[in-house]
Amino acid sequence: MDRFFADTYVALNNDLRILAAIGIRTAFDRASQLLGIAPEKTFADKLGELHRQSHVNSDEKDAIEVLIDAGSAAAHRGWKPKPSELNDLMSILEHFLQRSFIIADTARAIKQSVPPRQP
Repeated sequence: MDRFFADTYVALNNDLRILAAIGIRTAFDRASQLLGIAPEKTFADKLGELHRQSHVNSDEKDAIEVLIDAGSAAAHRGWKPKPSELNDLMSILEHFLQRSFIIADTARAIKQSVPPRQP
């Protein structure tokens, strides 16, 4: 999908926790661009737009707000998340990516192969 996603896994696998948290936030940022959100918008505006376009529901929006804040804390305040916190942040990101890209593409592909109902 994008190099940002692979780099995040490298940071996670090498216990580079601050970089991993920043990478998770960056991966979300890049994914929002792939969904058509303008890159110059703030994170809050990007998330609001994703919510308005129904890419995320209210619960997902709340979780992604935490993901963004965690990445910002790592980038700007030197916060070093615990491994369990990183796992949870990565789960939030993976859920967003799966719902936004994989499930939609998979469903479209399957829909094309499903024969129509006969009258």
